[in-house]
Amino acid sequence: MIFIPTLHCGGCCEEAIELYKKAFNLEVDWQGKDEETNLIYHTEARIGKQRIRLSDGGTKQEQIQVDSLFLAVILDTVSDVDRVFNILKEGGTVIQAPHKPDFATYMSELKDKFGFKWFLMVD
Repeated sequence: MIFIPTLHCGGCCEEAIELYKKAFNLEVDWQGKDEETNLIYHTEARIGKQRIRLSDGGTKQEQIQVDSLFLAVILDTVSDVDRVFNILKEGGTVIQAPHKPDFATYMSELKDKFGFKWFLMVD
């Protein structure tokens, strides 16, 4: 079984891809665009070894509404968490600034400007 997160970006897929390239070194393997609308209907990408899919699907009004879902990313170092946090927080909402919790070396939580929630941590 393979679990692949799929992010519907409400018409902002190209911008989201550029942000995630900057934050996570996202690599796009394949992308399909509707020739008439120029919207992305499917993107196959990778963040490290993790596959991820993105599209322009949905509308801005339909952005992520489920508050219980986070995309958890385990990073290698505290400085990696700080770097990714600082990139994703622009235009987003900080839920918990980077700090040292009892259960991990370092962590933070935020919602990016596309409405996706991220849980960034070092084990």
